[in-house]
Amino acid sequence: MSRSFLAFLTFCLVLVLATGGVVWYVGPTLAGIVVDASRRENPYYLLQLLPEAAVAQTPEDPSFRARFAALAAEDGAELVWQAGSVEVIEGSVLLDVAGAQMLRFPTGAGLVQMFTGTSYRGLREGFGALPVRHLGSAGAPPDISAGAAGLVVLYRVDEAAPADPLGEPGASGWLKLLPDHGGRLAWNAAVDPIRGEDDWNRVALLQFPDALSAQRWFEDPATVTERAIAARYLDDMTVLLVEPSAVVSR
Repeated sequence: MSRSFLAFLTFCLVLVLATGGVVWYVGPTLAGIVVDASRRENPYYLLQLLPEAAVAQTPEDPSFRARFAALAAEDGAELVWQAGSVEVIEGSVLLDVAGAQMLRFPTGAGLVQMFTGTSYRGLREGFGALPVRHLGSAGAPPDISAGAAGLVVLYRVDEAAPADPLGEPGASGWLKLLPDHGGRLAWNAAVDPIRGEDDWNRVALLQFPDALSAQRWFEDPATVTERAIAARYLDDMTVLLVEPSAVVSR
């Protein structure tokens, strides 16, 4: 075996080890943003699902939710949407989610910078490493209405699923009767977990005039039937009823 070939193998081994170290340190999603110019240089959305301890606050002691939004703003992020009360109406009863918010980073690079910075590490450690779920998306921007109640639908689809496994509002599938109950599809995007082991890879945000309309659509017998049909493509579905929701102007 020639020395040049040995040197090449050594270089490849070092490269693999270095890459593996980066992925281990920041996680596969952040590492993927770093090497993908499209995600790195374009707007990136972050959906946070927050446990009770992350939303509790006093005038003298801001919550993790508020402090995170302020920290993200230092990297140019904008608070797009924030939910008030959150109720898990489908999914694990052990899921601790009491709040939700969405932030828009001007670039994926800004999100990576925040999550790998010492300020975020200090914030996380200061709150005892709360089980906050962070889901990132480089998909289309959401079209959120201020003051509307909503359903946040989180799920995983397999490779054999159709392009729109939830169906089309007013036309087909689980979302067919959405307009009949005053609802609309405000966001439908692929997501990746920034931190944690969540298996969800899709999110849909459905908005309604009020929480009662959302519950009536969800419990409509025809909707329930279509949900059962779609279940062959969907796994780990979790549905959160959020009320009220708001667009936050900055």
